[in-house]
Parts: sequence; C-alpha cells; structure tokens
Amino acid sequence: MPFMAIICLLLTACDKDEVSPANSMKWSYEILTPANVKFLKSTAEVSPAYFFETNGKGGDMVMTCENFDVLNPISADSYAYDCGWATLKVEGNQVKIHFPPSTSDEVAHEEIQISANDGERKAYTLICLSRAINNDGPTDPQPEELPEEVKFKMIMAEYTPFMRIESPLPAPLDLITFRITDINGEYSPIDIPEFTHYYDSIVWSADDFPHTFKVAENKVSAESAETHITTQWSSHFFKSGTVKSHLKGYRNGKVEYETSHRITLYDRDFLGLEWGAINLQKPTNLTAYCLLDRNYEYKLYDIVAKGYNPYSRFVPVNHKLLPDADFLPTTKKAVMILMENSLGTGENANGKESLFKCLPEKGVVAEKYWENETTRMLMLHRLPDEEGLAEESYYLHIEPK
Repeated sequence: MPFMAIICLLLTACDKDEVSPANSMKWSYEILTPANVKFLKSTAEVSPAYFFETNGKGGDMVMTCENFDVLNPISADSYAYDCGWATLKVEGNQVKIHFPPSTSDEVAHEEIQISANDGERKAYTLICLSRAINNDGPTDPQPEELPEEVKFKMIMAEYTPFMRIESPLPAPLDLITFRITDINGEYSPIDIPEFTHYYDSIVWSADDFPHTFKVAENKVSAESAETHITTQWSSHFFKSGTVKSHLKGYRNGKVEYETSHRITLYDRDFLGLEWGAINLQKPTNLTAYCLLDRNYEYKLYDIVAKGYNPYSRFVPVNHKLLPDADFLPTTKKAVMILMENSLGTGENANGKESLFKCLPEKGVVAEKYWENETTRMLMLHRLPDEEGLAEESYYLHIEPK
C-alpha cells in the first residue's frame, strides 16, 4: 500500500456562501510531465473540483482560469507558496504547480486559499492533489497520434513598425500580426477552418507573460452550437529579446495539440523608436497594447520637434478605467516596469534636466533618469494645475543625445 500525501488548494474569490452561479470559475489544465502526474476526475458544479495524482518522481502542471484575468496574491504580496513537497505560483490567470522529487514517506496535508476579484461576485475552485510515494506511481498510456487534419500552425504574417518607418527587423512596440493556419500553412481569412471543430478552444500564450488570448472557442449546448474564431490577431510587446509563444488546442479541458513560434524583437535607438524621422505635419499617437500582458497600455507619441530638437513621449493609458486616485500610482508603476524591462531601475534625475532641450517649462518634476548609447529618458511627474485642467500623472519623456 503506497504512502499518500494529500494537498488541497482552495482557489476562491471570497466567501463560499456568496458564490454566484455566473461566476463559476472555468479551468483548463496542462500536465507537463504525464509520466508522473495524472488527472483523476473533476466535478461539474457551481464550485467545481479538480483531482490530480502524482508519484514521488517530480512533475509539473499548469491550470489556467479561463474567465478571471488575474488571481490575487496567495498571502500579503506573495504570489508563491512552498509546502516542502509541492510549490504553488500564481502568474496572471494561471496556477503553476511543481512537485520536486521526494523520498519522504510521511503523509502531508496543506490547504491554500487564493482569491480573485470580480466586483461583488465571488467564486472558488477546489484543487485536490494527491501524492503516492512509491516507485510505481501513476503512468499514462502514450496518447494516440492526432490525425493531420486537426493539427494547425502559427505564423507571423507581418509587422508594422512604430511611425511606419522602413525597418528590416521587428522591434518592441511594433505591431506584430499572427495567423493560425492548417498544418500545411494554408490560411482561411473568412471561412471557419475545419480543424477548429475538433477543439473546445485554442489558446495563445507565451513564456514569461501573465495572460492568455483565446483564438478559437466552440460553445455547444442542448439548444445551439456556436463557434468563435480569430484567424488573425495583432499585439505589441514591451521588451526586446526572443518571445516563445504557444498555440494550444484544448479538448475536454486537456491540451490535445500544441505548436510553438519564436520571434526575436530587436531594439532600435530605444525600443521601437528610431531617431531621424520627425513628424512635423500631422503627428499622431498610437495606443500600444499587449494581448498577453494586459496590465498596462501606453500611448506612444510620434517623434516631433521643438525648435528642431526631436523628442517623444510614452504615456500610460487608463484602459481599465480606474479612479483617478488608483490610476496615479499605476502610471508610475507602468513607466517603471517598461524601463526596468529595458534598461533597469534607472538613477535619480536630480540635475539631469539640463541634458534635455524639450522639457515642459513648468508643471513637471523629473524623478528617474535612464540613458543608452543614443537616447536619454526621464520619468516626469506631471503635477495638477490650479485650474484642474491637467491631470496628475507620470510619463516618459525621450530625447536623442
């Protein structure tokens, strides 16, 4: 009789007695080590439960909440929990569970509560993980090979550079367009591809990004059947480097097929900015968004000139319609996250204002400074004016050296 260790993870959005049926949490899961982790069963209730079993050889799995974008910290400001034989990490709408190899024969039990905010409505899910400490453990048979007609590919169709300059390589803040095709690369812009009917949903994700984007979904009920699909979609990315993304086909809550795609984003002078093109006639601004990181959006201003000195601005956007009191610290965090991912934490801006030629004459305070080989950047704190016309906020001011 194998020794068993059981852990129950309670994912909740507050009190159990206030659960609304409309808020039942919907989940999909992916077992990354099928030889060592096994799905047992789930219950189809207003508050569903999922049961998994693992042996003592280590393993990993990921659960994705399909109808909550963000889960709260496990406790205080921590998104991670370690009970010794299992670790839990919350990233956006995902719960990532890792089982390190173990030789322990002691029974263990842990209950972990995770919350998600959705206004006044609340929901929870019970995830029960059991661990059999023996040499046999659960083993899954090798899955049958899927027929070619239900497989698919993901390709990059095009990219649109910031300010529509000519550029041989994509950069951060460019708009990257992707497509889903059949396994032979055939693209159907109008008709619903046949392969989509095999899956309950097809979901786009990427390594080190907190959110997912549903490309296709089939909804079937006793009364009707609906198919929603986006065969082409676009997104910006807010940092350079290689992005490995995944397109996963789910059926009955399980990943049945997956394809991956890599794209490398190259810095220009600064992210997607390239000094040289100055828009003196009709400058515009572009709202940059990332489908896989919906925490922040930015308004990117064309390069313009003041006395023939070029400059640009990146301004956080209140896309979540937060109250002013909540949006102000969000603007500061949005600028800091963008810059930390590119050039680090920066330095105190005291005295750096003299390096810039196009700063506002009044109403702003410089707080942080960054530079690279060609460009200088300041995080400016815009102060409210006496008339109340200027909203208090933080934004990034950018000039060439």
